Amino acid sequence: MRYCDLTLAYTATSGGIRTYIDAKRRYLREQTGHEHVLLIPGEKDDRRSDGRFTVRTLAGPLLPGCAPYRFFWHPLRLLEALEEERPDIVELGSFFACPWAAFQYRRHREEKGGRCLVSGYFHTDLADAYFGSPLREVLHEHLSESGELLGRWGLSLAEAAEFGAEKYFGSLFARCDLVFAASPAQLDRLRHYLGDHRTDHTRLVPLGVDTELFHPGRRSEEVRSRLGATAGTILILYGGRLDAEKHVETLVAAYEDLRVRVPQSMLLVTGEGSLRKRLEERAEALPGFLVRPYASSREEFATLLASADVYATAGPHETFGLSVVEAQACGLPVVGVAAGALRERVVPGTGFLVPVDDPGAMARQIEAAARERGPMGARARQHVIEAGLDWNGTFRALLAAYELM
Repeated sequence: MRYCDLTLAYTATSGGIRTYIDAKRRYLREQTGHEHVLLIPGEKDDRRSDGRFTVRTLAGPLLPGCAPYRFFWHPLRLLEALEEERPDIVELGSFFACPWAAFQYRRHREEKGGRCLVSGYFHTDLADAYFGSPLREVLHEHLSESGELLGRWGLSLAEAAEFGAEKYFGSLFARCDLVFAASPAQLDRLRHYLGDHRTDHTRLVPLGVDTELFHPGRRSEEVRSRLGATAGTILILYGGRLDAEKHVETLVAAYEDLRVRVPQSMLLVTGEGSLRKRLEERAEALPGFLVRPYASSREEFATLLASADVYATAGPHETFGLSVVEAQACGLPVVGVAAGALRERVVPGTGFLVPVDDPGAMARQIEAAARERGPMGARARQHVIEAGLDWNGTFRALLAAYELM
């Protein structure tokens, strides 16, 4: 079988989607005889292959305001690439322009008497993260100053945009042969997108973590010392994209609040994104706040996690929360928000959830989690192990779903 992942969200500094694809390619290489093609936009056309495994880039421009992400510029060129690579299964990790080439390729294969499955993975709640929430925030902020009526009108406009996006993406998911979600809550959300369309092709396939790599034993006092943390320092870590949908600035505000009560605390943010420069400027004036580049290796990130004391995230749009599970596997309590998949990841006794965009509540719970770091961190790792959140389980379930089609 020849598998293909088709996505915009795979760069040198990508987060969860890249982690998922890299883990899939490792599993296919080590556990199966299948082939795999990774098809992504890049700076130039390129193709690298070792026989079973291929990485192919098609030249595409940068997404405005979202560097280093790029997009497929010529849909016909994307179709040609699929025709040349001839995958049996195309899994969509992005839903802007990519699906139409995949659907056309599937039709061409069928016309020639062949077969191709097109699936989609619901990695991101697109309608909420990129349409509803940003518009609600911007329109309400600007229009509410002009009166309550205009403020309500702004919220209604944002809801209409989100509804339209749900309908559009739902129509794409309906055209897929299979659609996967990583958590029960996101499976429900996916079915909401589908609305009146069929939903019998939706499947639950949780993501996973390498529990041998992400392990409390990787804790390093040397790493802590290089960061400026002493034995008594509470080191808070966030690792991920530095974009508006992650609400990183809420986390920074929580840290400012925390430092008033706990001066011996530090916040380390590692990642890349549109907010990076603004965060770096803020770090210059805020003691103990560090902004570091994306951790380019999984080993480096695992060591950073294990060397921290609390993992914190203010993002409300997580569809699984992969970095949260990695932190838990490293023995960290997690403080997050009561939204998205975090409600499933952070179970009682493993951390705390607070209302969205409430820095004060987040600061208080980070302090509480730090006090209970030992027992909470141990329960967090035990939860990951007992829940079976490992990559082998993920890809056994994924391949079994394909084989049944």
